[in-house]
Amino acid sequence: MARWPEGLRTVEFLVDRGRLDTFESSDLAGLATAQVRRATLRLNATAVAALENGDVDGAYAAAYDAYRMAAEALLARQGLRATGGDGSHVSVEDAVSAQFTAAIEAFAKPTFERFRRTRHSAQYFDPSAAPITKSDTEWAIEKATAALDGAQALLSATPPERFS
Repeated sequence: MARWPEGLRTVEFLVDRGRLDTFESSDLAGLATAQVRRATLRLNATAVAALENGDVDGAYAAAYDAYRMAAEALLARQGLRATGGDGSHVSVEDAVSAQFTAAIEAFAKPTFERFRRTRHSAQYFDPSAAPITKSDTEWAIEKATAALDGAQALLSATPPERFS
């Protein structure tokens, strides 16, 4: 199994700048699987349930969490994680969009960007932001589902190797 060829320069840049970190684990596949399970639970138990109960903002934020966790599962399989702090979600976005958009269309940079920015207005009240609608949240759940399905398929068929 070779290093994931797409987006290599982007990942190297993010690691060199301290935006992504490498970590050691004897079971990267197990960590990625656990992260996918957490994302699936967040999507179904929280996002879908919140929307069914009329909490559009909460459902959107939970769908984004599931989407981001699916992205983080791919990074975990490579022994990578965001370093935290301001911009950590952007680092995940940049690394995953650069590497996996061809395999998982739901991770296209414009989709990730829209998702992240709208989630910010759901999570942190912004009176100048447009309200999140039910159709926005349905879109978010659809994209999170597609990202999770794509991540699971990729991790099963052609998982990326540890980044080193």
